[in-house]
Amino acid sequence: THLFDTRGCITGFDLIACNNHLKYGLACYVKQDIEDCTELKHTCIAGVFTTAILVEELTITNVYKPPLVQWPDPPLPPSQHPSIHLGDFNNHHTMWGYEDDNYNGVAIVQWASLEDKFLLFDAKDRGTFHSSRWQREYNPDLCFLSKDSKGNPIIASRTVLDDFPNSQHRPSIINVGIEIPVITSTPEPRWNFKKADWETFQKSVDTNIRWIPPTTDAFNRFIGIIKAAAKRSIPRGFRKTYIPCWTEESEALYQEYSLNKNPATATTMPESLNSARRERWKSLVEETNFTHSSRKAWALLHQLGGANPAYKHRTTIRADAIAFHLIQTSKAPVDKKFRRQVMQQLSTNLMVAPRSSTMSDPFTLNELNIALSATKSGKAAGPDGVYPEFLKALGPKAKRWLTFLESKHFYFSKNLSKI
Repeated sequence: THLFDTRGCITGFDLIACNNHLKYGLACYVKQDIEDCTELKHTCIAGVFTTAILVEELTITNVYKPPLVQWPDPPLPPSQHPSIHLGDFNNHHTMWGYEDDNYNGVAIVQWASLEDKFLLFDAKDRGTFHSSRWQREYNPDLCFLSKDSKGNPIIASRTVLDDFPNSQHRPSIINVGIEIPVITSTPEPRWNFKKADWETFQKSVDTNIRWIPPTTDAFNRFIGIIKAAAKRSIPRGFRKTYIPCWTEESEALYQEYSLNKNPATATTMPESLNSARRERWKSLVEETNFTHSSRKAWALLHQLGGANPAYKHRTTIRADAIAFHLIQTSKAPVDKKFRRQVMQQLSTNLMVAPRSSTMSDPFTLNELNIALSATKSGKAAGPDGVYPEFLKALGPKAKRWLTFLESKHFYFSKNLSKI
């Protein structure tokens, strides 16, 4: 931006406005494919440089205040909504991460309050300036957004990039306008249990289970029946891309905005999306509990930045230590004498047990239901590919088949121990 600087060419951009100076100054480049762009004015008042351009309906004011210059009164020229003031302000204020305030910082905060401007800043972002001398980060580069009649600022977001060559300033990208997050899913098919037709699933399994004897040799056929019924009654797949909380109302507003480009519709669309998100968050909080399963609750806390206190004081375990422990455990000697004593004691108990004892009784349907109700949903499937939801949704005939299978298998093990 120096007066005699020859670095005025950037590939793909046009220099639309500049405010040259022997030492300071600023310049504004616009992409070549943007046609509706005009320069409004550029000023240099009391050593503060500003350049204003109009891109469609948005007024963008580029600001540069040298470090040793104080703001004039008023600091910046007024502008109507929608407008943005951004650039190198060289101010200190606690609102954007400094430890104290200085005169220039207080002056620009008062200006923002009088002009009803919104500061686009996130304390979690890295600093926009990295001092090589002090090895610290600062935020002299700011962005102020105008507000509409309802007090809503322009929809925008800021991203601070990595270090820039030959400069202590880091580039900042300001995205202005509606940003709808599009999520890309992992290409792994999953069962959608929320849309499952469990009634059809039960009928299909109960209809085909009668052709299979309740023996261990026929267990693989039983698994095949369950998987076949699941494929017919439970949707399975994945969404390549999707928008969280995107409703029919949001889709209608988006189509309307695509046709007429009405700013009012553009404002209503994110409001509709945010309303759906609030309802989803409300239901999520109300349904979260640690009584039945704490997995979802802890997953939510981890996403919010929390941690499980049970793991807080645990030391970090390395992967090679786990591998060493597994190897040592696998090589541990087996106490064959103690194992023989346990098997003999079990055989003795089974032989002396009367027929009316609980060890001799077959499994009942009530016992199976208790075991299935104690099984947690949402767990991974075993090697056979059967999920807990499949077993918990079985009909009466399929459950009775399982009780026969377990009772026969237990009786066979008992007789084998006698031999």
